[in-house]
Amino acid sequence: MSWQGDDTMEHDGDTESDVSIPLGEGVSGRGSVSDGEDIFYVPERRPSLDLENGQGPMETTERVHLERTESYSSCYSTDSEDCEHRTRKSRCAAPKAEGPAVVPLSRPELAKNPDEKRHPALTVEFTFKAIRKTLERLGQDDLRMFKITLWKRYPESFSAPPQGMDMVDLVDKLLECYDLEVALQLTKALLKDMDLKRLADYLTDLCKKNEVRYELRQTLLRKYGSMCEGFTKQGEHKAFDTIFNDLYITDGGNAGPNIQHEFRKINKLSTNRKKEKMITSRQIFDLDVINEKHVRSIVTNGIAGVGKSVVVQKFILDWAEEREHKHIYFLFPLPFKELNLMLGQKISLIEIVHTLYPETKVLPTFECDEGRVMFVCDGLDEYANPLDFHRTETWCDSTEPADMHVLVTNLIRGNLLPSSLLWITSRPLTSSRLPPEAVHQVLEVRGFTDEQKEWYFRKRFEDQAQADKVIAQLTSCKTLHIMCHLPTFCWVVCGLFQRTFQEKGPDAELPKGLTLMYTHLLLGHLHVRGARGSPPRTPDEERDFLVKLGKVAFTMLEKNQMVIGKATWKDSEVDVAEAVTKSGLCIEFLIEQFVMYQERIQSFIHPTIQEYLAALYVFLTWRSTGKNVLEQPLKSKLSHMFKESGLLVIHRSAIERSLQSPEGNLDIFLRFLLGMTLKANQELLQRFLPNKNICPSFSEETASIIKKKIKENHYPDRSTNLQGCLDELGFGEVPSHSRSNSMKNN
Repeated sequence: MSWQGDDTMEHDGDTESDVSIPLGEGVSGRGSVSDGEDIFYVPERRPSLDLENGQGPMETTERVHLERTESYSSCYSTDSEDCEHRTRKSRCAAPKAEGPAVVPLSRPELAKNPDEKRHPALTVEFTFKAIRKTLERLGQDDLRMFKITLWKRYPESFSAPPQGMDMVDLVDKLLECYDLEVALQLTKALLKDMDLKRLADYLTDLCKKNEVRYELRQTLLRKYGSMCEGFTKQGEHKAFDTIFNDLYITDGGNAGPNIQHEFRKINKLSTNRKKEKMITSRQIFDLDVINEKHVRSIVTNGIAGVGKSVVVQKFILDWAEEREHKHIYFLFPLPFKELNLMLGQKISLIEIVHTLYPETKVLPTFECDEGRVMFVCDGLDEYANPLDFHRTETWCDSTEPADMHVLVTNLIRGNLLPSSLLWITSRPLTSSRLPPEAVHQVLEVRGFTDEQKEWYFRKRFEDQAQADKVIAQLTSCKTLHIMCHLPTFCWVVCGLFQRTFQEKGPDAELPKGLTLMYTHLLLGHLHVRGARGSPPRTPDEERDFLVKLGKVAFTMLEKNQMVIGKATWKDSEVDVAEAVTKSGLCIEFLIEQFVMYQERIQSFIHPTIQEYLAALYVFLTWRSTGKNVLEQPLKSKLSHMFKESGLLVIHRSAIERSLQSPEGNLDIFLRFLLGMTLKANQELLQRFLPNKNICPSFSEETASIIKKKIKENHYPDRSTNLQGCLDELGFGEVPSHSRSNSMKNN
């Protein structure tokens, strides 16, 4: 029967034109075919060798071991490695030698090793896509030959020749009959026998990349699956999804500082900001945006503590858990603080990835046509090397070693792996130095909206009653509620309130003071400055920096201004980069002075930060030198004559100046100055105090002065802030009749 089949095929090839079956047409759709018209070799169906225990040939998937029939490819000669051109061999050209019959060669064994554990990345879905993607690269003739060879080699898998099957049915049939490993092994074996080694290697490469991608995802899940809130990044880590992580992100990154304030009227800054468009982290590097707007690189700005790293972490986890961003095949986070550890050595971009993610070492390159490669570089402002886009040499080879600044510069330029995607996060001062042609989209993280603030606290306080109490406290104090747009400030507030519940019970009254919260925030910023690689400073140097910056804040506050001019910086002797980039207490942004002209300016990250630093300046100056910067020289002599305590004199001076300020620009400053002297706050600031001594607060005497002012009611529009001052000192509300008189006058 085998001889007859070969003879029939030879006869058809010599006398009749080859009739191909359209791809996708079923076997039953070919119509009746006479014996003389059948061009396909139909071998006698033979059972599998594994027929013990009554198993049929289609019931075993563990082992396929059949005798090898004559290979279809042996009837053809090839002119190239991939057999794109084939010539039918003539049987007359090489007549068979007479002699005994030749025993057919056995087929290579296709078997699954029972001791070999299947890689978790090898799934039915992947195997189907990989085999289909490989076979789709075959030309029509090669695909037809593949089907014929498959039918001749493994007839037990088919009830009829597979020539009429479309691609989906063909791959489905392979996976139905064989284990995943065997199906891949079989496909590669047939391709190699057809002299299509490159295509077989392509399938092997797909499997290898799939395994690396799986292991990379597992690494990222371990590394980014949890987080520790706050500044220290030490202590209890929580699962990322248990922490509220939805943030306010806008398309267009020049919003400037948040200028919301409880009392001050601050003119809106001309930041040349486009109309805001709120987006989610899922929309970052959205496939439609990439294709329609040709976006390759995105820069995301945000002030210190606003949540840039949280947005990055959420994006990475969404990819690692296969929830979003499926068009990205490889995602490599390259934080700048980790790149700093490789400074001073020649290294290639590929070696950087291999160092941070060892599972990728089996891949010589990351470029692939299965999806995009993406690099996420968080914290450009932490990078220790200056970037020079004008003098740095061009570098295009990702496998050749170079200095780190050369690699970073050319990655941003788009010279290294130009088809890859790049996402950079930074504080505004540093990102504004990037060349415009290298930045295709600018986003800004702006913290929490009012609605998100409430969601955050409800997730942090599992007890519903406690959550309601906390939210009521926030909404009752406008300054506190505004400042909670910063996630780090929310974390500070949560810590203080949780400690109150733990120490005093669930029915405890929550603290109403602001100063302690802002002091925690300040110390957090100073801690981050040291953790970001800045040179360490002694407590005296730290105090000197705070006094100088506080003096700038106080000078601008007296003028009711937020924008810090160049002359002010020069007179203060404060380094702009130290204030903006390293400490994160100030922000730089662009304003439009004239048409087609923009100017870089700086301000404090929020008006209340300015007011706190101004109060800190007054307090530290008095503690260090005994000088009252609020009092005129003549009044200072009078206070010495009455032998009134210096701190009480400062409080009295601040109260008077606040009440006489028509625009209310010293109201919150007064609250901070009074709260600065409380013991709990002085303990936090102790390292900045001379000899670390804590002085008396004179809170009772100061409270008496404030209560007297409220009763006199000469300043009815300031009664709310005066009551806030009492809250800051830890005293209750004024008697109800005084409050009612104040409200009546208001």
